Formats: sequence, C-alpha cells, structure tokens
Amino acid sequence: MRLAAGMVGSLLATVSHAAVFTLPPDGSSLIGQDQQIQSVKTDTLLDLARRYSVGYWEIQEANPKVDMWLPGQGTNVTIPGRFIVPTVEHKGIIINLPQHRLFYFPKARRHEQPIVITYPASPGEGDFPTPVGVTHIVRKVPHPVWIPTAHILKAHQEAGDPIPKVWPAGPDNPMGEWALETSLSHGEIYIHGTNNPMAIGMSVTHGCVRLYPEDIAALFPIVRVGTPVTIVNEPVLASLQGGELYLEVHPPTTSADHTPAPPDFDKISQIIDTALGKNVVAIDWDKVREVATQANGIPQLIGLQADYTPPANAPGAPQQSQPAQQTTQQTTQQPSLSAPRHSASESAGAT
Repeated sequence: MRLAAGMVGSLLATVSHAAVFTLPPDGSSLIGQDQQIQSVKTDTLLDLARRYSVGYWEIQEANPKVDMWLPGQGTNVTIPGRFIVPTVEHKGIIINLPQHRLFYFPKARRHEQPIVITYPASPGEGDFPTPVGVTHIVRKVPHPVWIPTAHILKAHQEAGDPIPKVWPAGPDNPMGEWALETSLSHGEIYIHGTNNPMAIGMSVTHGCVRLYPEDIAALFPIVRVGTPVTIVNEPVLASLQGGELYLEVHPPTTSADHTPAPPDFDKISQIIDTALGKNVVAIDWDKVREVATQANGIPQLIGLQADYTPPANAPGAPQQSQPAQQTTQQTTQQPSLSAPRHSASESAGAT
C-alpha cells in the first residue's frame, strides 16, 4: 500500500519522488501498485519515468507499444509501481542488480509500521560489474570529486573517449551532487547521483550505483554512516500474498540490450517452492513459462492458494469464523490452473 504523506511525516516530505510503501503484514515481499495516466503532447516516456521515479527499462517494458520519444497527446501510459522485494533480510539498503532497483528500509520506531522506500538504479555494465556482497556506508560525501581508476582511464582511452584524471565537483560531474561511499572494492563503489538521468534504470556505470539526482538528494540525508548495504543478483523473484502467487523475472545484468536469458526452470521452481513454504497452491505452468520467457520484470499472477481465507481484519473478510473455501481472492486476470501443488518442483521439467 502506497502511503499518504501524513502517515510518515517529514520522512515522506524528504522522499516525495520515491515510491514509499508499508511492508505487507503477512511477511510477503510484493509491494506497490501500477498507475494508469495519459501523456500530454510534450511528454516522452523518459520524462514520465523520471517524474514517477521509474527506470528506463521499467517504463519501456510496461509500455511496449508506446513510442519512447513521442507517446502523443492522450496516450494511455502504464507507470509500473509493483515490485517483489529480494529475499534477503529487509534491513538497511538492498540493491538487486537485474531489477535495477534500490530498496531502503528505515529503522521503524516502536509501534510504527515498517516501510520501504524504493528507487530505480543503474548498476555497472559488462566490463565494470557492480560487485555482489554485503557492505555498509562508510562515508557520506556531498559534492564529490570523481577520481577515475586506472582501469577506467584506460578503457576510455582505448575507446577513443579520454576523460580527465580528476573530475571536479559540480553539475557536470558524473557522480552528481551527493554520494554514499561503501566499503566494497576498497571504497571505490559508491551510491551516487548522475549528470545523465536519462540512463537511470540501465546497466551503464563503472561499478557504482547511480540514482536520479532528486532521488539521491532525498536518500542522502536520511541514511546514516554504518547503514548495511546488501547487493544481490536475483533475476527471478516470487511472492505469495493474499492467496495469490506472483512471479517476476528479469534479463541478466550482463545483457546490454536487455535480452532475456534462456529460462532455468529448475532454478525458477526452487524459488517458487521457497515462496510457497508449506502452502498448497494451484500453479499455471504455462503462465510460468510465459513469464520466464518474456522476462519483462513485471510481477504476474501464476497461481492461487487452495483453502485460503482472508484474515478477519482484511477488507471484505467475514466477521465470523467460517470453513475455508476452495477459492481465493479474485483478480482481473485469473490464471488457468493446474492441480494444486505443494512443491513447485513437481513441474520443473516442463518444456
């Protein structure tokens, strides 16, 4: 559920460009909702992406039939706002490289409902991958000076694009105006802004993680030195929420043009199994194959939980305890279900 501004006070005022959500009380990892808007004559999809804090590939995949540069007056545009949070501990900062997203979990005060703030991000490209691992923020650097490494200088020289050995602070600095230094790669990996916001949401950096200028400006003052940072490579995510099973699949970060990789159905089945736990869910394996093959990064419904009864405090739930029914919450697009499965791996070998 996206929060109203008054619910988190000054924090939301600071992060007005971000997507801010309460964490699901049932422990699931699916957050957010999509929006439908209409473009105006002067819009591009990248303008809308920045306005709503979504990335390059996210806006393109959500609107495959809309012209990137000239959507036109009155065109229906989907703003993707539904995400499955990676499976690691929801603490500090989490960056999922294939998802091109950063998630920040502010420490909740007593009796406060935990929230998550998420921003589109640009990790490293092929020759300069962002390292996976657990680190923390060691320093906050306003108006950073960029000193490229020898490896970066050499790569630019060989590409016929030489760059200065020292890049002074200012609006033309590729690091932008704010930077959070991590301990990765001997302090060479930062979370920072950019002077090229059009590329946010693509893998384009020298290993650092870039955010929109306004997003890093919002994140910078609320993140403390010592905040843990977990960088993961999870192209496949699954979540069971409210009796519905969702699957989200992304191309690998090694794909410069965002081309999907051949699906690994054994791995996908293992991830679905983990999301299911002990729950019995009827899974549409044709839909699983479709989602895995498309790999467009959009969470999609692939199964329904048997014997699911909404919690007593859920909207529309019965006021008194009733026997569980072989039904689940209705959605606009129900999958064609197979027989209920407890273990997703029972259908792993489907071709």
